[in-house]
Amino acid sequence: QPPALRTCPSAIRHPPRETVSSRGSIVDFPPGAMASSADRPSIDLADPNVSAEVAKKRRLMELAKRRDGTGASSSRRAGNSPAPGNHVVKKWVVLDLGNRPSRATYDPWSAGDDHRLSFTGLGPDGAGSRDLTLGQIKAVAGGDWVRMAPCDWHCVTGWSTLGLCFRGVPFSAVVDALSKDDEGKDDPAFTPRPGWRRIYQRSADGYDTTVQRRDCHDGFLAVVHGESGEMLPEEHGGPRLVFPSLYGWKSAKFLKEVAFLATDDDAPGARRGFWEKLGCHPRGRWAEEQRWAPGTSAVVWNALVGMTDLYRVFGGVVVWERVMVCGGRLLGAMASTLETVRGWWLARGGRVGVKAE
Repeated sequence: QPPALRTCPSAIRHPPRETVSSRGSIVDFPPGAMASSADRPSIDLADPNVSAEVAKKRRLMELAKRRDGTGASSSRRAGNSPAPGNHVVKKWVVLDLGNRPSRATYDPWSAGDDHRLSFTGLGPDGAGSRDLTLGQIKAVAGGDWVRMAPCDWHCVTGWSTLGLCFRGVPFSAVVDALSKDDEGKDDPAFTPRPGWRRIYQRSADGYDTTVQRRDCHDGFLAVVHGESGEMLPEEHGGPRLVFPSLYGWKSAKFLKEVAFLATDDDAPGARRGFWEKLGCHPRGRWAEEQRWAPGTSAVVWNALVGMTDLYRVFGGVVVWERVMVCGGRLLGAMASTLETVRGWWLARGGRVGVKAE
């Protein structure tokens, strides 16, 4: 990062209002003021010094754009430090529930552009649904996946991987592709339900999670791992929605369905995801350290994370990573058992609550 950006980042977005007049003196226009034609500056762009400064400014602006993406929020962009309370690891750690879906039922690596994602919660009443292929989504992006701005991956369990590169499309482009019919015209029947509040992601391995609408603004569908040029491998779950301002658990591996929900997280009967049910924060912004939901669960989870971190301190990263992977698989097995019991209970006429969506 150039010293100028470190010491005065505002210089890029808000350059000084002073400039050189045709008479060689400094003219400083106060904000909102309009210069007269006599005092209006005249700059010779053919002057080598001027053109050099212009080129320098453009390079700095391009650097700032790459770091800030659209110049909006810096929370999604790659930085040089982990999330608060996290430590940096060199590689993108592989964590999942341990029960990866069979290639017979989920195989985007063989299907390629024909791989389908399901979307529900569409239309005026939210009762509509539609499948989109990766090829249809890619067509909205001009026929090729877009290189996304590098971003950091922050895990709620205490580690961060910096500067990951992906290619895909912004989440807004996915919604745009979803809302158009086969002729490319807007179709209200395929538009997400009016006033939707959250999205619900369901995976082929049984995992699920939710993301609030206000946190979708910097999200994108990651399809290709930027470094390899290949589709995200099985260990990282294939095409998935990524939300760089949120902790990594909000990005569902082996993504199968995206539902647009009408309710908030705290609404009676509202859907909650795997980790949200186990005590994670409903929103999950890493910059705000929204790891755990308030209450007893926060105390329990902080204690567990502290215990697992001891393996890193005394056993090294390799031992710590194995503990994390095995722990995730153990939780996955427990969740699968609970889901089996739940299904048995429902089959016997039991009730576990009413879904509002």
